[in-house]
Amino acid sequence: MNKRIGSVDGWRIIAALGVLYAHTWADRGLPTLKVGSIDLMQVFSLWGSGVHLFFVISGFCFYLVLSKQDQYNFSTALQFWKKRWLRIAPAFYVACLIYAFAHYAFYPNLGYRLFFNFIFLQNHVPNTEIQAIYWSLAVEWHFYLLLPLIFLVINRIGIMRTVGIMFLIHIVLNLLHYRGLLMPGDKWQYTIFCNFGHFGWGILMAYCFSNQRFTKLFSQWWSLLFGLVVAYTGKIFFFAGFVAKMHTAGFIFQSIGPLVMTLGFAWMIFSCLENSFLSRVWGNRYFAGAGRISYSFYLWHNFILEIVLNSFGKYLPDNAAGVFLTILLVLVILLPVSFISYRLFESFYFRRQLKGSVARG
Repeated sequence: MNKRIGSVDGWRIIAALGVLYAHTWADRGLPTLKVGSIDLMQVFSLWGSGVHLFFVISGFCFYLVLSKQDQYNFSTALQFWKKRWLRIAPAFYVACLIYAFAHYAFYPNLGYRLFFNFIFLQNHVPNTEIQAIYWSLAVEWHFYLLLPLIFLVINRIGIMRTVGIMFLIHIVLNLLHYRGLLMPGDKWQYTIFCNFGHFGWGILMAYCFSNQRFTKLFSQWWSLLFGLVVAYTGKIFFFAGFVAKMHTAGFIFQSIGPLVMTLGFAWMIFSCLENSFLSRVWGNRYFAGAGRISYSFYLWHNFILEIVLNSFGKYLPDNAAGVFLTILLVLVILLPVSFISYRLFESFYFRRQLKGSVARG
């Protein structure tokens, strides 16, 4: 898919900003901003689930990429994996090296840590983390490894059955985990097994988009609001307080909540694809332009956040205003850094893809 979709790029930067909000809010001590009994900072926490939004977008984009393949075999899988590695590895490796030398320069196991990050296994090998936020890149890579197999299954039994199986696997594995029967501990959240189904919503959305399914429903302006309600419902399902109130049934809501939330995300993205006004808003030149550098934005945001907090944190208030002031300071540095990173470590990939398209033409 060489032609970018502006509104999808707009959602990319919204996802990246949401991750920045979540990490800044946490680093500033989770301050509240209450209007009556409602804590607006908690309300904004849906925005903080930007990584899950990225997973939905990945499922969407790579269905559109691989659905154009004439055949699916090991050779085409290798080509796909090669392209994906060229797309994400250079910027990621550079960011890893800088993070590593800033934080672990004198650690005797630095090379060991870097090795397992470079092969995207840092989530599964103890004591190899370079930067906590990079867990999502490992999950993305594991999805890429599975995607050719997913397409083989789609060709055999159809997309609806295949995506249904993805959701079933996702729900069963999460039920087993939250029941305490499979891989106990927080590490579960950082695996492909926990997040498998989120990509499924993106795949299903891309299928509907490319085949013009449900266009009348999703072209309505209120469709975006409905998707937002669904996403919030899913987020509430796995809030610790809600889970506790559900007593013995709490693990069920923990298991299905994120999947309901990403259904809402997919619904909102699809609405912005089908409604011309929403498409123009989300795909405007500023959102779309920022979305193109969202990968570098994600890679560097925590590093810049650390610098800002170490340099100015003591001068910023420990309240909600301090969170947003911190974000503004980070953006002043992060946006140009992300642009430079994109130009140095990402743009060559798109130039390469464009040359390949011209040659094939």
